Amino acid sequence: MASLNTFNRATSMYDGGNRIKRNSTGSSGRSWTKKPKITNPHPFMLKTEERGRMKEELFLEKTKEMLLEEERLRIPVAQGLPWTTDVPEYPYKPPIKESTEPLDLILHTDIRAIDRAEFDHQVAERINFIEEIKSERERQRKMEEEEEIRKLRKELVPKAQPMPSFDHPFVPKKSILPHTIPKEPKFNSKQ
Repeated sequence: MASLNTFNRATSMYDGGNRIKRNSTGSSGRSWTKKPKITNPHPFMLKTEERGRMKEELFLEKTKEMLLEEERLRIPVAQGLPWTTDVPEYPYKPPIKESTEPLDLILHTDIRAIDRAEFDHQVAERINFIEEIKSERERQRKMEEEEEIRKLRKELVPKAQPMPSFDHPFVPKKSILPHTIPKEPKFNSKQ
């Protein structure tokens, strides 16, 4: 029996893997283990959670107030008729004005346009006058050129000249001036 008890103890100590169970020699194969207590979590009391809770409460209060205000505005409040409805009120009409008579306006731009038209007309007349003078000068120049060409053509036409008469031969006249007296040049060379 003792050998069987040791065998059980040896097998119970060596449990297949590397784990060894320790049993007391006096105990029978049961192990009296204490059940662990379940841990009750105690959450942290953070300031941010308190602030968040307060803000959430404020937000809920505001939304409730807004909903109540919207409901109150949806219900129309009947207002009684004013005391003036017994007698109809006619609005005041201003007196009718006579139609205005248009004035003859003289604009500065109209006067300036007339002056400018006169100035443009004078400039155009002056330009035309200058053009006429230029064309007249050109016409006179052409006429003079044609006249000169006509004269030159007349001169260039060969004409028969009469034969000179040799009845009186040419005799040169004697000069009245005295003869030239030669002078010797003056050289400044010292000898």
